[in-house]
Amino acid sequence: MYRYACVAVVLILGCGIPLFQTTDVSILDKDNKTCMYNNMMVNFTVLYNVNGTNSTANFVLPETVNTTGSKCGEKSSVMILHFGNGHSWSIHFIRNNDTYKSDNITFTYNLNDPKIFPNATETGYRTVENEYKMKGIPINHYYKCMSNDKLVKDGVTQTFWNVTSQAFIKNGELSQNVTVCDADIPSTTVPPTTNGTTPGTNATTAAPTTTPPPLPNPETHTYNVSNANNSVCLMATMGMRVSYNYHGKEFQINIEPNRTTAGGKCAESNVSSLTLNDSNGVVINFTFIKSDSKNFFLQEVSVQIKVDVSETFKQTNNTLRYWEASLGSSYMCNKMQAYPITANLSLTALDLRVQPFNLENDKYATAEDCRSDNPGIIVPIAVGVALGVLVLVVVVAYFIGRRTNRNNGYEQFS
Repeated sequence: MYRYACVAVVLILGCGIPLFQTTDVSILDKDNKTCMYNNMMVNFTVLYNVNGTNSTANFVLPETVNTTGSKCGEKSSVMILHFGNGHSWSIHFIRNNDTYKSDNITFTYNLNDPKIFPNATETGYRTVENEYKMKGIPINHYYKCMSNDKLVKDGVTQTFWNVTSQAFIKNGELSQNVTVCDADIPSTTVPPTTNGTTPGTNATTAAPTTTPPPLPNPETHTYNVSNANNSVCLMATMGMRVSYNYHGKEFQINIEPNRTTAGGKCAESNVSSLTLNDSNGVVINFTFIKSDSKNFFLQEVSVQIKVDVSETFKQTNNTLRYWEASLGSSYMCNKMQAYPITANLSLTALDLRVQPFNLENDKYATAEDCRSDNPGIIVPIAVGVALGVLVLVVVVAYFIGRRTNRNNGYEQFS
């Protein structure tokens, strides 16, 4: 059994080839409940022989796969994904009391596939097995890693990206608890030093910074995520700017809609996500959850920015509570607002409107405005109080005036 509900997104690799698609798979148990889940992007680079010279094949794990042979057990589970002309990829999970992890990944490719391995001298199948060092994940947690992770062995490079995975799922419901990979956890960068001084001394001199010129307002665009039935299940309209501090310097980037691809998933339970992939090297992932049966909000934002060929800026915060509205409604905030994500990262949104759940007919539901668009009742109350005080002053002045006039008249005739 297999399921796919995501669209392709583009990632510019170090080799310069945009070869990433999202593969979204659920494995069902004998009771037809989800027992294992994987949402990820995988790129394969394989060296093979053509008449005595090396050639390179680049291909991806596609959206559509076959999961024949996959199995969930009490202590051991395996997800097997068959694709293309005889290729397969599998991941094996093991459970140890209250935690689980993956212990190996096996990739089998077919050199007889002329589309991927044209003019290959050798034929037949090749299998590469790698140990996958995933830290122990608590049971009833899902594992998430936005960062690139590579396995290299026997001329095969497997690059993983944007991984969301959970094994040993209870009662068919994906968990809302997350364990993030170490690579996604922000680290503190030591400022550069000069004259041989050491970090933390008064003689440390930071590199000079320059203030970039102001950017124009980001362009507004509507991004959609569709489900397996091609119905829009998540909509987000926004102009988006990313502001970040990297090695003591401030940078700003506007997300350009004509260079951006939208992807993500609409969960059957309580989690939906949107991924914006700007070909300038910026990838933003928004994760929305249902807080209860009445509301939704933005809980997590992960950002990766390709700074240069060898360096990537990465920040994640999964404890946010932005863009909250009632289920069955959309959230709207027209004014430009900055949303702090981490100490080194903030997002600025303009003409924002988002609805990650309960869309009908591919249209937004009634919007709930943000506080900055709604002055609320404070201003009317203040105006009412001021008017009340003014009326009271006029009335008091009137009675004082009348009393003075009466007193003056009494003294005149006495």
